[in-house]
Amino acid sequence: MTKAEIGSREWFEVYLDAFNNNDFDGFSAFYAPDVEFYGQAANLKGPAQVIEFYTMVMDRIDEHIALKTFVGSKTNIAIELVTTLKFKKDWPDFAPGPMKAGDHREAINFVFYDLNEKGLFTRIRSARYAVIRER
Repeated sequence: MTKAEIGSREWFEVYLDAFNNNDFDGFSAFYAPDVEFYGQAANLKGPAQVIEFYTMVMDRIDEHIALKTFVGSKTNIAIELVTTLKFKKDWPDFAPGPMKAGDHREAINFVFYDLNEKGLFTRIRSARYAVIRER
């Protein structure tokens, strides 16, 4: 992972960089074996389900996460981020509503992470706050 202090912004940015670059091994290295993910589009349990979900997602869209606000400790992280989605394929059953190839969406989201004693994510909770641009 990184030598930065667990729970620090620098440490977390390694995770985001791996996510933004579709580095499944890199970002899943932050997941505990019993990680739980709760989001608008899915509720998942375990790294395999998260990877399977994001494999499907990243086949349909280019997703980029930009960190706006970060509050972290060795046990909890809270962030505000801008998620930019560029749709590569039609996605008629996309959770917030149908999207077509070429569509673009930006939203502000809040995400909360719980970490175990090894510095791995045990629970991730994501909520959309606002759509700031959609075309």
